[in-house]
Amino acid sequence: MDLSAGLVDSCPGNLQGVEGFLFLTLLNTLMAGKCNIGSVEPYPKNYGPELKDDEEFDFIVVGSGSAGSVVANKLSENKDWRVLVLEAGGYPSATSDVPGLLFSLETTNEDWQYKTEPTSTSCLSFKDQQCRWPRGKVLGGTSVLNAMLYVKGNKRDYDHWAELGNTGWDWDNVKDYFKKLENLEGLEDSEQFGRDGYLDLSKYDSGEPIKYALFEAYKLLGYPNLDEENPLKPLGILDVTTNIKNGLRINAAKAFLGKIKKRTNIFTSLNSSVRKILIDPNTKVATGVQVKIGERILKIRAKKEVIISGGTINSPQILMLSGIGPKEHLESVGIKVVKDLPVGENLEDHFVAPFDIALSPEAIRAAHPLDQLYNYFTHQSGIFATVHVTNSLGFINTKADSSVYPNLGLHHFFYAADDKYLIPEYTRVSGLNDQISIDRLEATKAGPGMLFLVTLLNPKSKGKLLLKSKNPDYHPLIYSGYLTDADGEDVRTVLEGIRFLEKLIETDPIKKLKPQQIKLKLPACDKHEYNSDEYWECIMRHLGSTIYHPTGTCKMGPKDDGTAVVDSRLKVHGIKNLRVVDASIMPKLVSANTQAAAMMIGYKAGVMIVEDWMKDNRDEL
Repeated sequence: MDLSAGLVDSCPGNLQGVEGFLFLTLLNTLMAGKCNIGSVEPYPKNYGPELKDDEEFDFIVVGSGSAGSVVANKLSENKDWRVLVLEAGGYPSATSDVPGLLFSLETTNEDWQYKTEPTSTSCLSFKDQQCRWPRGKVLGGTSVLNAMLYVKGNKRDYDHWAELGNTGWDWDNVKDYFKKLENLEGLEDSEQFGRDGYLDLSKYDSGEPIKYALFEAYKLLGYPNLDEENPLKPLGILDVTTNIKNGLRINAAKAFLGKIKKRTNIFTSLNSSVRKILIDPNTKVATGVQVKIGERILKIRAKKEVIISGGTINSPQILMLSGIGPKEHLESVGIKVVKDLPVGENLEDHFVAPFDIALSPEAIRAAHPLDQLYNYFTHQSGIFATVHVTNSLGFINTKADSSVYPNLGLHHFFYAADDKYLIPEYTRVSGLNDQISIDRLEATKAGPGMLFLVTLLNPKSKGKLLLKSKNPDYHPLIYSGYLTDADGEDVRTVLEGIRFLEKLIETDPIKKLKPQQIKLKLPACDKHEYNSDEYWECIMRHLGSTIYHPTGTCKMGPKDDGTAVVDSRLKVHGIKNLRVVDASIMPKLVSANTQAAAMMIGYKAGVMIVEDWMKDNRDEL
């Protein structure tokens, strides 16, 4: 094929001889590299156009994200069971495949584009005083939008779940379920990661001078370089595992649905928005779902179970639209109550506060953006093939309550001098005040910058989610609850993290890179003494936001708990043949990114569902 066929040469005579041949070879290489990105080949066929009204399946899984894809994969291992996955979005875009472009997916049609409700306590310098909460409306769910960090959390997280009455969810019971998911490349001697799972994982060293300086600085402050092989010692800094392979994002649908697309008993329906769960009002049995596909509204039947895996926002919304939720609230929006349960309560999220510094040019290896693009499209390597130094996570404890477990996480975002992408793009998609972007760019014209995010791992504050309307097309009302705990402990803990960073940048390894704290211009905060406790609390309330880890709105717990929606086998209290399987069931937020835990929840749920339906006495179900 002649690559130049059909092209109009606007510069005749410029591509002659060897130079012209080399240029066309380069162009051909770049175009060939692009073919690996944005293909639908790794995904299952869209069954939506063939789906019929009253069609019956054994299991209906609503949502194809980190948990939904996994539980559907597990259930379809039984060839006698027909499994349907319903996904509100379509296929992932080419952009989603490129790890370094993760922020550009927010506010697109792959994002539900949720926003929190305005409040006087947080998100004050975001447009309309609303923080944006990206959630994936796409095959693969939020695993298509996230930072691809696969972090399991620590032993105490899961042991605490069990202590709250959730039998079988302690670390010793769940740790092997993680390994069943995993296919880690390299690290052949690892005993903490699996090799035979569907999820491709890798580790990398960003190789940046600032990364090595950070590791040395943490060590000087008593936080060693962590080894994931010893999960009982989770304090320190480490390069975490990522679900990236050969420079491409491995989202949940690609891993757990695409790799089994030849199974004849699993069906995936895209652009399929579930309106409500069909529940027999007399027997309280879930019998199927009502779903909208294009202009068609269908009833799809489930012989065995309906499994809601829509995530922390969509799952409670679907339950409430179906009459399962707080009685007074449902009646206030005109929904007939089927079961009075505290759906939408117990909302927890990892709140983050920013701490910015400018650095000398030596902090980063110089690389022209065009060179990086060339490296990516030709070799799928370089900055765009990773999340740069963001894979280096710090875990610290600022309290006297534990010498082992963290109460704060530290994320590191690095941006080049005169940055043209990361800071402007993050400002745009987050809805942050434009002045903040201007201040960051002004301070880093001559050298790069580092944005630390102090992450509140175990928040005391809680939010909630309510319906705005009984119309399924309306977004629910999200009340983040950030920094609203009665005794102000969340503010104090984040402040302790900021004071830790002040010490960190004063250590010799960082000082060699000439760190300068960036003062962001905020009139409301400038009235306080710079760096005072009052100043930093003001910064928290104006610039603090989400690190994209909402959980808990369909809390797991015993029936007599009073605050629980599902039991320890993830069955909805009081409703038969209905489960919730995703991060919304977490009774307490894990002390890490939530993707790995959500996948583990999906796998464990699949095991439990198989156990339940293989029992001889089906009447007990």
